[in-house]
Amino acid sequence: MAVEFHFVNVGKGDCTIIYFPPCQYTNGPKKGDSVDERIMVVDFCHDENSDYENVITYYKSKFGDKSLFRLVCSHPHHDHIKGLRKLFEESGIDIINFWDLEHSFEPENFDGHLTHEEDWKKYKEIRKKDSGVKTLRISRESIPQLYWSEDRITILSPSKELIRYAHYKEDGSPRESIEIDEMSYVLSISVNGRKVILGGDGREPCWKDIYENCKTDLEGCCVFKAAHHGHKSGLHEESVRHMSPEIIVFSNTEDVDKVDGAEKEYLNLLPESTILKTCDKGTIVIKVPFDTTNKIKYECER
Repeated sequence: MAVEFHFVNVGKGDCTIIYFPPCQYTNGPKKGDSVDERIMVVDFCHDENSDYENVITYYKSKFGDKSLFRLVCSHPHHDHIKGLRKLFEESGIDIINFWDLEHSFEPENFDGHLTHEEDWKKYKEIRKKDSGVKTLRISRESIPQLYWSEDRITILSPSKELIRYAHYKEDGSPRESIEIDEMSYVLSISVNGRKVILGGDGREPCWKDIYENCKTDLEGCCVFKAAHHGHKSGLHEESVRHMSPEIIVFSNTEDVDKVDGAEKEYLNLLPESTILKTCDKGTIVIKVPFDTTNKIKYECER
């Protein structure tokens, strides 16, 4: 039995589907109690007219009509909410919880993709309390809730300080353009001590804050979804060395990887690590077994 991480090949964007299988507590006060299966998606980037993976079709092929328990928007840039309206209004997939950020970001234009404006409108609608979806705006300082704790999720970012940094300059005056990348969700999911860290889109300010305040939470990382799509701008050397993951995943296109990809830099730091890129491998599925004596396995589309 394993937790599955599906790094979906969406081109220039992000979409990670995580499957938590049903299981039982083996110790502690809840020993013998069962935990239902749950599905979690971090970021959504769906374009049925592209040559990349149709996320809704992929989800249904793997999980049928099962509800999506937790949808996390790491931050609301266009390549992380693409197809959001279609997901909520046309897919037939029931979404129970939505993790949002506490922010006042607004896009400067709607040139990100063809459905950017309608997806943004849907995003704003979901953020409202009466949207029909339970919306949570949480940070590193938030007290873990039941299922979030059971799924062994640790929030590395945002912190209250990163939220402040994203909105205000050092002198306290508002930024003309909110640095929403720097307060994106960075999550660690532990499977019996082996961690998968999803790096969000944070760059130097975000990762410096994580390294200085969450250093021990970076230890035991076996899989790292590289920050900012594997770009050089998302590489924080101290954090990467400290994590020392076995596997590093890039979610990007071939063109972007050629210009901005940091494969060489990562391998200079960690020559023994394996780098898997969606632009090379297609959709990547990594299975982290509950039994720590079993090796982590991965399957690639090509």
